[in-house]
Amino acid sequence: MLLRRLGNSLRRQDWFAAATELVVVVVGVFLALQASNWNEARRERLDEQAIIERLHDETGDLLEAVRAERALVQTRVDALHSAQPVIFSMEPGRPLTGMECEAVAYSHVYRKPSDELPVMDELIGTGRFDRLRNDEIRRMLRSYILFRDRQRANHEERVNELFRLYSRHSDVITLRLVPAESDYSPFFTVMSNDAYKWQPDCDVARMRTDQQFLNETFDNMGRNSYLLQAYAEREEILVSLREQLGAAIAP
Repeated sequence: MLLRRLGNSLRRQDWFAAATELVVVVVGVFLALQASNWNEARRERLDEQAIIERLHDETGDLLEAVRAERALVQTRVDALHSAQPVIFSMEPGRPLTGMECEAVAYSHVYRKPSDELPVMDELIGTGRFDRLRNDEIRRMLRSYILFRDRQRANHEERVNELFRLYSRHSDVITLRLVPAESDYSPFFTVMSNDAYKWQPDCDVARMRTDQQFLNETFDNMGRNSYLLQAYAEREEILVSLREQLGAAIAP
């Protein structure tokens, strides 16, 4: 309608009317575009808020898993540390406790740590990472991505050459099937049942004189310590990230 009137005004050479109608057309188009931009900006803000809330929830879930895994690794590392001076002849010889012996026998197992934040990977995969306008959150997520990639590479290196001590040194560590009522720690529960449990026996005297065993035990202990250190760093990063996400959630 407006364009038809504008055309009529131009044919009549009614310049004032033509100018008025042209201004109305331009203003109308501008307002329509502005309304569309406002709606798009509003949708982006709502999407960003939903992303932050999902990140907050997923970071909390991951943090819970990381803390549980770290506690298990800490138990093993503590047992290895208490056994270390005995195995390496820095203290008088004594039998290892059940927990210490199992920690040594199980010291080659390094499960891949939990590290997934699905919504973060979704943002990267769909090219929506820049939808997050909070610079600090974006910086912290990028830092976590770098940390995660580095730790995944470290895990591949950690499991590249395993020293399964009870297989490589069967004269030093012997696996036995014992009645369920016998004392045992929770490491060796695979293939166990209500009647019998698997239990390793450690010969400390042989350990102290077997240099290859000592070298491989040292290697396994070092890998476990580095794994525990990585868990501590991961937990620290996730705690800071979750606090920042919590602060960014709209009341």
